[in-house]
Amino acid sequence: MRTTVVALVLLSVMCLVSLASLAVADEKKSAFNSKTDAISLHYDHAPDKDDGQSAAADRTVLESMFGKQWLKKHVIAVSGAYGTNKPRFNPKSDAVMRAAWDDCGGWIAAHDDWDAATGELFKRWSEVIKAGGHVWVKEGGQSDLTADVVRKIKKQMPDVATTRRIHVVQHSNWNENATTKADLAYTKANTDYIRISDANRYLNQKGGNKAFEKAATGHAAFGKVWRSAFDYYNPKQRLDFSDTGELLRILGLGELGIDDFRKRFLSVDSGKKKS
Repeated sequence: MRTTVVALVLLSVMCLVSLASLAVADEKKSAFNSKTDAISLHYDHAPDKDDGQSAAADRTVLESMFGKQWLKKHVIAVSGAYGTNKPRFNPKSDAVMRAAWDDCGGWIAAHDDWDAATGELFKRWSEVIKAGGHVWVKEGGQSDLTADVVRKIKKQMPDVATTRRIHVVQHSNWNENATTKADLAYTKANTDYIRISDANRYLNQKGGNKAFEKAATGHAAFGKVWRSAFDYYNPKQRLDFSDTGELLRILGLGELGIDDFRKRFLSVDSGKKKS
């Protein structure tokens, strides 16, 4: 009897160890790999103008860390990733998207042609997945577009485990509430849906931040993009690039506040390390 009990205890321990190993493996698989993975940056621009500042911040972070040439291969920027807020899309946001992404691979205008945008995203995502990589969606808007692309992948690539290969990061109650309910439910069920705390807590400042504005507009590499973003949305009214909190999560950078972001990415020497 004692031998049986000991055997059962050992078996239980082995099971726990195996489960722990699987958890570690899953955790490692959910870490962004800059060599194989792609980041799909989704902006709704409907109607809040903070997406413009987020586009400038995203460009700043990604080029600072990986270089301009890397962006062309690993980053997909999309405007008009909206849901029920579609009628409130602001076409003036196109100027910021052009400033942020035209010279490093371009961007997709879902507002102009939703079906074409879905097709292009499917093409880009499927290429990454076939090559062994993962897709990371910075859901700065709603999940209607994401749901349509995932549906297409599941239909045409039925062997792909989308809950393991497609990671969607969302931080906003407002964004979720403006998503078509069926599309939000579908996205949550068919992707690795990661909900983080609202980044408005640390990347949003009413009345602006003079030190940040000066560093951003005067930056040698990224000043042009930030000036476009600030022309679109006056930082003296509000400095808000809260949707970039999702990108910080994808890259494992934590909750960098406005001042820490400025010191890390908008100092005199930042943006010059990689071409």
